[in-house]
Amino acid sequence: MESPKVAILLSTFNGATYLTQQIESIQKQTYQNWQLYIRDDGSSDQTVAIIRRLAKNDVRLTLINPHEQQNLGVIPSFFQLLNHATAPYYMFCDQDDVWLPQKIQVTLAAMTRAEKKAQQPILVHTDLRVVDTDLKLVSKSMIKSQRLHGQTNLGELVAQNSVTGCTVMINQALKASYTYKASDAILMHDWWYALLAVTLGQLVFVDQATILYRQHHDNAVGASSSRVMKVLRGYGVRKMWHSIAASIEQISSFWQLQLPQWRESDRRLLNFYQQIPNMTGLTVLRGLRNFGIHKSDFSRNFVFKWLLLTHRK
Repeated sequence: MESPKVAILLSTFNGATYLTQQIESIQKQTYQNWQLYIRDDGSSDQTVAIIRRLAKNDVRLTLINPHEQQNLGVIPSFFQLLNHATAPYYMFCDQDDVWLPQKIQVTLAAMTRAEKKAQQPILVHTDLRVVDTDLKLVSKSMIKSQRLHGQTNLGELVAQNSVTGCTVMINQALKASYTYKASDAILMHDWWYALLAVTLGQLVFVDQATILYRQHHDNAVGASSSRVMKVLRGYGVRKMWHSIAASIEQISSFWQLQLPQWRESDRRLLNFYQQIPNMTGLTVLRGLRNFGIHKSDFSRNFVFKWLLLTHRK
């Protein structure tokens, strides 16, 4: 039986510094039945030249917009890639990481196991090793170091994303469940598809790092002091509140999908969360408890609830 094709989707933007290393790590995968679709989002450096050079020697590399590199932004760019590609499975890829050799093999095995149990929309994601710009180890596990829950649920996912896009694989059923609209308030494509997976089918976490996640000034993770102390000192309060308000707006947009497959319990949870701005503080606290809406650790939860109570209309 022929192994299924995996479509890898890579949106680039001024990524010349690390792009060759990223693509070479894909070429060294133990699983070789893949096609890499690349869309450049208006780079002004040597990114497109690098893509053209590498594609000359590997027919599995396809630049889908060779004649015009219009800047759309990362989310519309990824959805254009999804619309262009056709395969049983799709993986999202960043331009500055390094895939460990068994990344596709490990992720696809988890996907296959999940599909054997039930044919439904499925998203699989994995842990990451965090490294610096020179690939020196910062953390063996991003999930553990950031105190996240890889096997998350809707009550957590409405408020906080624990799914990192560059580790994600989705199946065709999940892709087919949603047609992109620019008006949707999507914070990130990985978060949106995680919401779709957990409400329509299954979200699977593989407790194994499959990628070297390069930490630099554009995508830094972690913090030097606790969120509670930052809030008490007034540091970043506006930014933290903005992220909460944005998550509410995203769920309000998600709620408009009104997918008939949603469970009634999920429907009630989503409706509650998108109406939070119109509720009293006491109603909010009761709803958070009743629906099990929370963030992944004590400090995040403390800040989350405190801001919801103090930043009211």
